[in-house]
Amino acid sequence: MQENTFARLRVVDNGRLGAFLDWGQPKDLFLPAEEQTREVFAGEVVVVFMHLDFTGRPVASMRLENFAQPLPPNLKPARRFRLWIVEETALGFKVLMDEQHLGVIYHSEIFKPLRCGDEVTGYLKKVREDGKVDLMLQPPGIQGRDDLGRKILDQLKANHGFLRLTEKSDPELIYRHFGVSKKQFKMALGGLYKQQRISLEPDGIRLLRD
Repeated sequence: MQENTFARLRVVDNGRLGAFLDWGQPKDLFLPAEEQTREVFAGEVVVVFMHLDFTGRPVASMRLENFAQPLPPNLKPARRFRLWIVEETALGFKVLMDEQHLGVIYHSEIFKPLRCGDEVTGYLKKVREDGKVDLMLQPPGIQGRDDLGRKILDQLKANHGFLRLTEKSDPELIYRHFGVSKKQFKMALGGLYKQQRISLEPDGIRLLRD
């Protein structure tokens, strides 16, 4: 970790004046209490920006909006980003994109457990008029459907050509198998059915050809 960079660091201890983070140096990195956006706990991973304070001492800050860069204009939807999960909000999860930009994944776009400090892949959904960035975890449109379709075929092959899942299966069961919403699952099934790769039976999906 270098000066003026973002990083994911583990909390060593937290006290009245601030927390201390493991950054691979003999002395832990100080995260002042006034630079914390929420209470942190020993053992958890936090996303911070490391910089020098007015005394020239290296410190960390969780106030990422003070250091993040605006997203370049005219980016097309579906652009892929590496995301660091920053914190949960009432709307979803605040994330850091490619260690530069801030965005949000709304709860309606989340179909797998997320924790602060996790690294996941995400895709640009849209940039709002106020500059705020909406993201999603699944590739959009045909690309996402095709990726999921390959996963379904792989599962079928691994289970002797049959899965006890249908378009009417419980959304939680679908998520446990593929980590996607029921809507996305139905779209992928429709694509495979049109390609005559699968047959849809009352109690499950059957593989017709690889």
